[in-house]
Amino acid sequence: MNKKLILEQVCAIVKKASQLIKEIERSDIQIKSQGNFVTSIDFAVDAYLKKKLGELLPEAGFFSEESGSDIRETNWIIDPIDGTGNMIYGYPYTVSVALACNEEVELGVVYHVPTKELYCAIKGMGAYKQSAYGVMTKIHVGHFDGDEGVSIVGFPYDRSKTHQILSAIEKIYPFSSDIKRIGPASLDICAVAEGRAKMYVELDLQWWDYAAGEIILKEAGGDMLVNNDILIFAADRNIINAISQLF
Repeated sequence: MNKKLILEQVCAIVKKASQLIKEIERSDIQIKSQGNFVTSIDFAVDAYLKKKLGELLPEAGFFSEESGSDIRETNWIIDPIDGTGNMIYGYPYTVSVALACNEEVELGVVYHVPTKELYCAIKGMGAYKQSAYGVMTKIHVGHFDGDEGVSIVGFPYDRSKTHQILSAIEKIYPFSSDIKRIGPASLDICAVAEGRAKMYVELDLQWWDYAAGEIILKEAGGDMLVNNDILIFAADRNIINAISQLF
């Protein structure tokens, strides 16, 4: 498997898929749960990605937020629109795609649609960011003193768990110069990967939410931890070790 060639093709497919967003009527909005939406755009982008990625690697299965799973030895992990609510209300959102072999993520792409910035990584080959003008730059996590650095959090769709994330915010605030709520998950992880944030803490993420971001973060020198239903994405393992003891 030529991963570099596959990554180049995935990047092109993801960019092309994002163009569908301007062409499709988004009035068909369905509510999965409070604050959790899906639109006709999600389904159209999902169908396009599955078609093109299926042509790229016919032997691969799929694990997708909007169309379920067809799990095989090699699988595409797809979030056609990460941040559908953000898209509806005019905030940042992405198209996120990863490729995993035997559940080990091998490459990932996160495309920030509004800014046309793309993050990508191949296992063992570093992480990169491509600007809207096509300039590719290697990215790396930042170095932060014990009580400095921006921390990002996300709020769960399950409102009964609100107290958990508020408790988490209270615990990580002493380790942070500021707390931000930005979203979506894939973009928040990339913010850590490129050194703009110290950590990102979230509840109840699914694999499609973070698979691409995870490989980008790890290739940029960061790490992650799943601690029950809390996920911590951080600039280094020392931060994770310090924070995880609080939960």
